[in-house]
Amino acid sequence: MNQKILLGLALGVAIVLIVVAFSMSISPYISVSQLVKKQEAYGVQVVGKIVPNSTIITDKGVYFKLTDGKATVNVFCKHLPANYREGVQVVVVGDYYNGTLHATQVLFKCASKYTLFG
Repeated sequence: MNQKILLGLALGVAIVLIVVAFSMSISPYISVSQLVKKQEAYGVQVVGKIVPNSTIITDKGVYFKLTDGKATVNVFCKHLPANYREGVQVVVVGDYYNGTLHATQVLFKCASKYTLFG
């Protein structure tokens, strides 16, 4: 009987630890305004619109500006997605430091879903 109780408690503790670890790894969406208030942020998901005429393509990658209408941030992405367009809303996943959001993924809404590029 004691073994069943201990096994049940151990299983319960394991489930709680898994749920806590999973919830800590989820990064909520933040706005550009919320991002620029931080000096650094890692693993963030930033929602904004690509500023028209802000795209610069170099040998190192693509630079563009992202805005929420209140604030603007510089974004660096290593690859230009095939359906890249300025003036559209995107979700940029990445790390923010030295005043630039270094994108690991850029999600474009395509028809009824987001398309992943990165």
